[in-house]
Amino acid sequence: MRKALLTVLAAAALVTACGVQPTGVVPAGPGPSIQDTGGRQLLGGLTLYFVSDGRVIRVTRPTEGYVSPEGAIRILLKGPTEREAAQGLTTFVPVGLDKVTVYPGDPSSLSLPFSVRKLSDQAINQLVCTMIAASTSTGQVPNSPGVNVISPYDDVHFQSCKAD
Repeated sequence: MRKALLTVLAAAALVTACGVQPTGVVPAGPGPSIQDTGGRQLLGGLTLYFVSDGRVIRVTRPTEGYVSPEGAIRILLKGPTEREAAQGLTTFVPVGLDKVTVYPGDPSSLSLPFSVRKLSDQAINQLVCTMIAASTSTGQVPNSPGVNVISPYDDVHFQSCKAD
């Protein structure tokens, strides 16, 4: 008898389904989209390096999605925003440096279209630190602490990030 009563109670619990009533489709906006980013989502923004009082410093800009190291360099080449410039930030990277190429690897390489000697230490650090920060944010943490800076006019120049 007890066994039969327990079976009836269990069946009753299943039938009532805890009082949940069926509903129709509830609109919740568009479905998720998938974008081929080639990397991980950046959390906290894109890190670029600009100059303040002669020192190379980190600047974080909000961003949506993945920015490759080459993309980060392109953004750096545009210089500081008006707001950043108003805060005293500047760039030592020469205007028109648009033919920079980034090669992945460990260490990765940054290819310049002219002699490395034409760049100040701050400019080289801006480029190298930005490239390392972008590479690190993708989850591709290199074993090497620096970047090879190459040009058709110089020997390979290995540089680590020297910033505040």
